[in-house]
Amino acid sequence: MTGKQAGFRYGIGGALMLIVAGCAAIPQPEAPPPAPRPVAPAPTPAPLPTSTKGWEDRAVDPGAWRYDAASRTAAFVPTGSANPLLTMTCSGEAIRMTSALVGNVSLRTSAGTDQVRFEGGNANLAARDPRLDRIAFSRGRFALETPGGGAMTLPVQSEIGRVIEDCRG
Repeated sequence: MTGKQAGFRYGIGGALMLIVAGCAAIPQPEAPPPAPRPVAPAPTPAPLPTSTKGWEDRAVDPGAWRYDAASRTAAFVPTGSANPLLTMTCSGEAIRMTSALVGNVSLRTSAGTDQVRFEGGNANLAARDPRLDRIAFSRGRFALETPGGGAMTLPVQSEIGRVIEDCRG
């Protein structure tokens, strides 16, 4: 066989293979799919009973913490007011919390619930009191609640940690 004959033979063979490959049968659907059946709407579930919101679910009081390095004070000032809801001041080896709260107040943090005694609107906590750490490291918020129903839910921000560290020096 000469080179021309081999090239011709391979050329014809390749062309025949392409023609055969192009002759594949296209499958035809046997029957159209059945129409979908209408689905009855699910019954509306009965509403859940409303529960009283826990301190973690309450809205945080609107406002912001302010820190004054000269007086070593962190104060939470509500929006639209000049009077703070809560002030934390380093005085010697203690932190004085000042608020309108009186009596035994529940301190609620993500670490649990503690009691803080406010006398005349003030509560004094030693600089190394673990309740201060619970406030500073609570997950996003903490709450102070009186037995009579008064409550404040405040955000946790860096100003709280600053005043605590100032006292621990």
